[in-house]
Amino acid sequence: MVLSSLKPSATALRIGSAAILVVIGAWVLYTYPPVTSGFYPQCVFKTATGLDCPGCGTTRALHALLHGHVFEAFTLNPFLFAILIGFACAAPSLMRGETPRFVMKPWFGWGSLVVVTGWWIGRNLMT
Repeated sequence: MVLSSLKPSATALRIGSAAILVVIGAWVLYTYPPVTSGFYPQCVFKTATGLDCPGCGTTRALHALLHGHVFEAFTLNPFLFAILIGFACAAPSLMRGETPRFVMKPWFGWGSLVVVTGWWIGRNLMT
């Protein structure tokens, strides 16, 4: 038996490490609610301006999702669901260690800028 054949590839190590970090992060977020636990970082933009950034509410929304409260998560930050759909589309390429093709297209960069900026402005006008 050749020991070098048992050596995992760099891609497998990256994927395994990322999976372990996601599981640990999910466990922490599931176990310690963001509303009552003081160790989660506060939004610098909201602290400075009183306005929501595009990501405000994401930690609380992920906590709600982990507990199966989809509607509550959606009310906390609907933009999270768009991000999750984008990640799901990119996941197969990322699992192969490749950059997703759509990420490299100019329309994706410009479209992302427009959508994030629109969400940022829109959510503050709605409140």
